[in-house]
Amino acid sequence: MLGTTPAYSQEPKSIPPVALVIKLGMSDDGAVTAEWIEAIRQRHDEEELLAIQISKKRLSEGEALWADLVKKKVLTWLAMIDSLQLPFQAVTPPDTVAILLGNHGGEDAFVNSDTTIGFDLSKLHSLYGSASTTANNGRIDRLFAHEFTHVLHKAWRKKHGLELKSPFEFALWECLTEGLGNYRSLSDKWTLAGGKLTPHAQEVLSRLQPIFVERISALEHANAEGAAPLLKGLSMGPFDQKWGALTVALWLAQETQGDDHNLQPWVEAGPAGVLILAQKYLPEDLKGEMPKVDGQ
Repeated sequence: MLGTTPAYSQEPKSIPPVALVIKLGMSDDGAVTAEWIEAIRQRHDEEELLAIQISKKRLSEGEALWADLVKKKVLTWLAMIDSLQLPFQAVTPPDTVAILLGNHGGEDAFVNSDTTIGFDLSKLHSLYGSASTTANNGRIDRLFAHEFTHVLHKAWRKKHGLELKSPFEFALWECLTEGLGNYRSLSDKWTLAGGKLTPHAQEVLSRLQPIFVERISALEHANAEGAAPLLKGLSMGPFDQKWGALTVALWLAQETQGDDHNLQPWVEAGPAGVLILAQKYLPEDLKGEMPKVDGQ
């Protein structure tokens, strides 16, 4: 593990353009495609998957509006990619990323492979309401930014051959990847110009940081069975309760100082960088309870 603040690994390089391709995860009569089943496989047991596979669910009016919004966003998202790649200058992304749209059994937005971002239109509608609102016009951009960041992080892991050998290492990786993803999900409710946190964000961070320290410290010595309850809520559940993902996202927001180039050292540091980041931003009374970084 690293023991000092990470530094840039190399000079920025020219990165080939990425193509975005829209795919439908259902046929006209509502039958799910094999590609959609594969996309949601890890989220269901075989019985649930079979039930989804044999069912037919046509797009509702609300779901169709979300599908239309996603399709209209392709040019906007292509224009965002250069900015999203700033922290990943040492990574070559896939040349094509599929945007897979389904309406049964997925999450609002998710990544299931190195080259596919999924959107469950039913979840989007049930969680956020009509796609026609101004709020959702911005929200769908943040969801894409979050998931495309995961695509880039998958490419980084593949390049570095990173293996996670313990629940502790998995937790740090999840904090890093979901932290950067959730950084991309932050609205102006959370951050101000220059990466400063809003009063609301500061209040939530103060609540989450002790949980972060308690869980990460316990995970350092946990086995697979003992880790399961400790990992709960790290990156899933209500946004303001994600003790790992949101905590790291708010630290990274401050680290940027308004310039996403400042995120590159933390990407290159890998999972160990989370411990260094924690030592930089945690209150003094919590720093001593954290696992030590190698070299300290």
